Amino acid sequence: MAGKGSAHASRAAGVWLAVVVLWLAFVWGHSLVPGPASTGESNVVMHALRPAFEAAGVTDTHQMTHLIRKCAHFLEYAMLGLLCSGLRTAAQGGFMRASYSVDAKAMRLVKLGTLMCCLAPVADETIQMFTPGRSSLLTDVLLDLSGVLFGTLVMLAARRIGRRRA
Repeated sequence: MAGKGSAHASRAAGVWLAVVVLWLAFVWGHSLVPGPASTGESNVVMHALRPAFEAAGVTDTHQMTHLIRKCAHFLEYAMLGLLCSGLRTAAQGGFMRASYSVDAKAMRLVKLGTLMCCLAPVADETIQMFTPGRSSLLTDVLLDLSGVLFGTLVMLAARRIGRRRA
């Protein structure tokens, strides 16, 4: 029976890894958007959120756009952290499982997912270096890594709360 559970965990981890890869494709796809088009996307969001910004005392459109871009970085990578945590959880046999043991095949997938989470911001900023009208910033790499950490901590907290309620 343990072998069957391990095979299921490895399959589930493989699915989660595929979702992580798809999410990275989405993130990096946005990094390939040229500067003017990216600014246009940010402006659409800025106009939608302008009343909230103004209610908070932010009236400068450049500051609004800057905040939107930085929040987008953070949130994209927070989602990546959640997904990589989901990969780890799947490899361990599921959300409510009390065990932290992971079979060797599933552990390789977890390590690959973790490595992808850590290197993804560097790759993202490298892509932006070669995208017309975009720039690459070390501070964005740090912001992205903070997002990964936040997403990971949210998943760990949810898992802990879920176990307490079970």
